[in-house]
Amino acid sequence: MWFFNKSVSFTELGFRTDIHSHILPGVDDGFRAEDRSVKALELLHGMGLERSILTPHIYPDLYPENTPASMRKRLEEVAGLFSATGVECRVAGEHMVYAGVEDAFSPADAGDVLCLGGRYILIEMSYAYESQNIRDFIFRLNAAGFNPVLAHPERYSYYSRSLVEISSITDMDTCLQLNVLSLGGFYGATAREKAEAILEKGLYSYLGTDLHSISQIEQLKALKIKRKHVPAVERLLAGNDALWNA
Repeated sequence: MWFFNKSVSFTELGFRTDIHSHILPGVDDGFRAEDRSVKALELLHGMGLERSILTPHIYPDLYPENTPASMRKRLEEVAGLFSATGVECRVAGEHMVYAGVEDAFSPADAGDVLCLGGRYILIEMSYAYESQNIRDFIFRLNAAGFNPVLAHPERYSYYSRSLVEISSITDMDTCLQLNVLSLGGFYGATAREKAEAILEKGLYSYLGTDLHSISQIEQLKALKIKRKHVPAVERLLAGNDALWNA
């Protein structure tokens, strides 16, 4: 049994809900073709996945056509294909924190925001430098009644292993989402070390695949979770399930 081993396969831990992926085809740097998206969902369903929140990039500079209306329409176009895979899908968004986003984001349009569930909104920054307005944006989101979820903080090169900067973000009522492949070293040793440190400190609330290609699914299948991290990962998986119903 797995509890006698030093590590356990991620697929054995009850991966039922994914809250971060780029499977919606033809809208960003993720999947391009519908048949590949369908294949990905079929493979994930075979791993136990039941629900997937699709999170295309929302960043006007790179993807000006990605709006709540256009993303919902795109999902409607592939809904039949996706439903046949056995995975229930809905669309949210991964919102880039860029200069001026706090002005472009209107709380008056709150009903048209691509949320993960309830009022939880996924946000991200550049991997190279911290957005200067990140704290102001988080403050405004909170004031508007939203719950910010910062994607993959372990991948941000400017956040140190001491977690001082990351803790200052969570102190602002911001949740953190782990890219689970970070625990397998997919993004490098530094990201893995930071992911483990954040996990051990209990700062993550959710996890996601951040899936961009089918090849990453093979990495997921091979992913081993250290035995000491299993309870923390199981807590995040339960958080994913709860977020779907938020």
